[in-house]
Order: sequence, then structure tokens, then C-alpha cells
Amino acid sequence: MLLISTLALSTLRAQDAKFAADNLKYSRDFYSKVHFVAIVELSLGSAGKTEFKYDRYPAGGPERIRCGEGEFARKNGKTWLKSSDWGETGNPVDAETSKRLNNWVGLIQARLNGEPASNDPSEGATVMKFLGKEDEGEREEFVFEESKERPKGSSYPHISFGRYKNAKSEQVLLSHFSGPMRLVGHDSTAKISFSHLVAVKIQETVHESPSPASSPAAEESDANLVNRGIEKAKNGDLDGALADFDRAIELNPKDDAAYYNRAQAKRLKKDAGGAVADYTRAIELGSKNPAAYNNRGNARAENNDRDGAIADYTRAIELKPDYARAYYNRAVAKEAKGDAAGAAADFKSAEKLDPELADEKKSAPRESPAVETVTLLDGKLKLDIPSDFSRDPDDPKKPKTVAKFSGPDGAWGTVLRGTHGLTPDQLEGYLKKRVAEYNKGFKWLPKDSHLQWLKKDIVTIDGRKWADWSFVPVLKGKKDYSHNPVYTRNLTTSYKGQLLEINFTSNLNTAPELKQEIDRIMGSVHLEE
Repeated sequence: MLLISTLALSTLRAQDAKFAADNLKYSRDFYSKVHFVAIVELSLGSAGKTEFKYDRYPAGGPERIRCGEGEFARKNGKTWLKSSDWGETGNPVDAETSKRLNNWVGLIQARLNGEPASNDPSEGATVMKFLGKEDEGEREEFVFEESKERPKGSSYPHISFGRYKNAKSEQVLLSHFSGPMRLVGHDSTAKISFSHLVAVKIQETVHESPSPASSPAAEESDANLVNRGIEKAKNGDLDGALADFDRAIELNPKDDAAYYNRAQAKRLKKDAGGAVADYTRAIELGSKNPAAYNNRGNARAENNDRDGAIADYTRAIELKPDYARAYYNRAVAKEAKGDAAGAAADFKSAEKLDPELADEKKSAPRESPAVETVTLLDGKLKLDIPSDFSRDPDDPKKPKTVAKFSGPDGAWGTVLRGTHGLTPDQLEGYLKKRVAEYNKGFKWLPKDSHLQWLKKDIVTIDGRKWADWSFVPVLKGKKDYSHNPVYTRNLTTSYKGQLLEINFTSNLNTAPELKQEIDRIMGSVHLEE
């Protein structure tokens, strides 16, 4: 019996060690490809305490350390500078400061490499003991103790790997280290939180990544709030995302990531002006992410600031010379300004870098069609219908269809009234029900796609509350949905105790301009009592 128990224990330990080693390797590889963040608290005994935040961009990108002494940065692993702009400008630090900063980076890298915190040979080999799984609401953490074969110490480090419960991948990311360790020959206690920052899922800046690991140990740290906001935005909860980004900025007004991601969410909410302001603040705080300039250019273009947009696209290209989307966006802006030669050159560069963009050029922006104001419900409801939509004859067999419209290549729209009763206080419940029905009902979607909710909000139009909900199917790995079919937008309200609903869909038409037409139709809706 003792032999069996010993063998079983040995097998379990081997499984624990393999789980930890495999996921540590996965974490190391993953963090090398994203904007990596580590937040460190060090207790150095009589030497006191210190805290710092370390950021690192992938592919040999710049590094930054923020601590009580200020901000430091370096590029390509070279000289550390006292710099607030990611090493673009600044003064070299002295030898002692450089050594300390290198030690801090080495401390983080040692944890990613799985180097043991204790190197006492008399304790034998390192043993990873699984302590249990912790439930943290939306996340779960797998906690290990980094012990020894012949432990002598009173305590050993704890290492956590985490994932979101709804993550498709079974792999987990290194999220936290805490416990005693040796730092440059001195005993110390460290708490390290590992995380990463990604862009909100929006058009050309989308990069699908595994669910992010937990950031700082504190439940409401700025990095944790940013990552949580990103997840909410991915799931369509833009208001919740904005609230998290707002709170992150309150906690750390100098964190460019919070401003950048809040700008992304504001663009999704059609707040181009607010997005420009937040992109600008992120850039002022030192963001050298080319997407920040590219996306600010998009927001400026949406505000008809073409000169500002072109300047931003140009800066994005300077930071990332192979940025195909920035070339394409600059070409569109130049074309709109009448610079045919400049547009042609940029289109050529974009297509060379990304041949798929050739298809977008073929469906270049067209002049908006003329509109006609259609009046329904005895003059109480008005909406502007573009000339490429026509109103279908009324069907006496469908008295609850107030009007039906047919658009280009199968696009259509309807105005429905009285399909069932609906009071204003039931509107939010109706919206949740419809979202759930659509999530469950789109069985025809390919297996590698999902329904992306672009909006599911209660909004106020002319003093009346409406449910504004829109979606589009998105293929896995697709960078944007601008050319996807079945873009659908709905406006629902209570009118005289009955449901009133306006629906327009692009159906199988994939033209980006049609999506814009549908948004203009919905933006023109006006209802009087």
C-alpha cells in the first residue's frame, strides 16, 4: 500500500510539473508577441520597498519602466534613457541606475524562464506542487507552490496561471508570482503580476489573442481594469468597457493604454470627437503604437478632418513602414481631397503589402445617393430613405408591416408595429430577450464564425427611449467586418403601448457603403406622439 501511494504521489507531482512547465513555455511565447506588462512590488528588508511597472513591445520593440524616480525607456536593448516618450528623446542614465533597471528586467525575465527562486543545492530539485484552483468570478486561477525535494525554508513562492472561464483554449497564462527570492545576492520578497494589453476589436486593428491573464494583484488596478474593459468590449458591452477604462484613468492618469482603449470603444460608439481626444492623450503619454496614429486618423476622417487624417496615417507609416492598412487609409483620404496621383501611389503600396486590399479598392467609396423623407403613421414617423432603396407595395395580408423597403443586391428594411404589446419599462427586457434569441438562432453561421454585436444599448432619441441593436457575422481571424454580409441594425420603441420596430439589413450585399447608408437611415428616424 505504501509503495502504491508513493507511486501515485510521484505521478501526481510529475503531472503538476508538466502542467506548470508547459504553460510557462506557452506564457513565455505568448508574452513575446504582445504588449507585455509586469507590475512588481519588492520588499528588500532594511533597504525598504520599491514598486515599478515594466512594459515591453514585441519584436524587439521599446521597453519602459515607471517607478518613483520617473520614467525610463530603451530601444533595441541598448542604453537606458530618462524618457517620457518611449526612448524617442531623453538623457542617458548613470551606470548605477542602468544596473538597477537591468536587474529589474532580469528579475521579470527569470520568472518567465522558470528559474528557481532558491538555488540552495542541499534542498535538491525544484518541485511544483498544485495547491488548488481559485474562482475569481469571470476568471479561474491555478495556484502552485515552487517547493523543493528537501525543503528547509518556512515559505516558498506561489505561482499562478489564469484564464477566463469562457476561453476556448485550455491553456493558461502566467499571471502572478509572490514569495521570497534572491535578488542580486540579497534576500527579498517579490509580488509580480503579469498581463498584456491588446486593441479592442475594431476594424483593421483587430488581432485575435487568447484570453488575457489577470493583471495586478489588486482587484481594481489600472491594468486589470483595462484588460477587463477590453474583454467587455469584445463581448459587445461598450458601456461596461467605458466604465472600466474611466476607472483605470482615475487610478492612473498617466497610463496611455487606458486612453487608447477608451478611444477604441468611443469609436465603436460613434463618438469620433471623443475618440480623437483619447487617442491624442495616449500619444502624448508616450504611446508609440502605430495603430494609435492610424486609428486617430480614422476618427479624424470621420470628422471630415482629412488633412489631420493624412498626417496621422503618415506618422503611422513612419513608425511601421509595412503598415498596409495605413497606406490604404491614406490613399482614401488623398482621393477624397482630389490628390489622384498621391492616392494611386498609396493604393499601389497598400496592395503590394497586402494583396487582399485590392478588393477594397475595387469597391471604392461612392457618392452618397439622394434621399427622400418617407412619412408613416399619419405623419408621426419620418425617416430618410436613399434612392437606391424603394418602397414595396403594402401587403394587406400583413397589416402589422407598416412599410417594407428593397435595396441593392437583396438588402431590405421593414417598419413593424403592433406585433405585441410593449411598454417603455419593458424595453430593456425586450432587448435582452432579442439578443439572446439571435445568439441562439443563427445556426446557419459557419463553424468558424460568430455573431459580433456592434451595439445593444438603450438610447434616447428626441426624448423617447429606443433599443438600438446591431450585429454582423464575423469569421474567426478576420481583421475587420467592413466587407461582411448581413450587417443588420434595429431600432425598437414603445408607441402607444405597442411595439414599433425598424429593421434594415445589408443581407448578402458586402459593400461598406451600404452599411453606412443603413446607419444614415437609422440616424434620420424621428417619431412624434
